[in-house]
Amino acid sequence: MAKNKLHLLLRLENEKEETLRMSYLQANQNLQVNQQKLQGLNDFRLEYTQQLHIKGQSGLSSAGFSQYHAFIAKIEEAIRQQASTVNTAKQVVSQRKTLWLKQQVKAKAVAKLIEKQQIKADMLAAKSEQKMLDEFSSNQFYQRHKAL
Repeated sequence: MAKNKLHLLLRLENEKEETLRMSYLQANQNLQVNQQKLQGLNDFRLEYTQQLHIKGQSGLSSAGFSQYHAFIAKIEEAIRQQASTVNTAKQVVSQRKTLWLKQQVKAKAVAKLIEKQQIKADMLAAKSEQKMLDEFSSNQFYQRHKAL
């Protein structure tokens, strides 16, 4: 009965581990998406700054210059917000990885316990079998000597 309970526990622990692994993978994927968005914003700011520089060399009105700077400021704010999102996503990935690894340890501990119980049961069975063989041999020896 205890053996069945341990196997059930192992199955449940393995299911938890798989759920946590999937959660970690999703968080990691979310992090990558957010990092790509951040990189895209940085690239866009660089491109827009280069356009400002080129237009500034060819002559740009003060109103046009102000508009470029205002837009670049908005891009930089978006970059700050996205960087914050990336940092939060990194924390989530770290937390979920920790939970997943702790669950792996739990599942492995239950599996090891089952393995130890199986080894113990095998040893008891081998001992019992050896005892029966010894008794059988003793009986045969006794029967042969009795017949003589």
